[in-house]
Amino acid sequence: MPNVNQLSTERLRALITDTESTLKRLLIELENRQFIEQENQIQHLEEHIKGAELSLSTIRDFLALVIAQNIQNKK
Repeated sequence: MPNVNQLSTERLRALITDTESTLKRLLIELENRQFIEQENQIQHLEEHIKGAELSLSTIRDFLALVIAQNIQNKK
């Protein structure tokens, strides 16, 4: 990047305009990517819920087994 102290006022304004324009395009791209990622997560939400239900079911089964064994050991 050239030394900004040596740039004309017009060139400096042009650089600022270009920079602001680039920043706006980058922000739009970032928002689009975030939106797409959210959409992907929403589309896979049912899979995530099923995985959580399976994990919860496994935990319940395990706890039932532990409780049953604990009851048998106390007899």
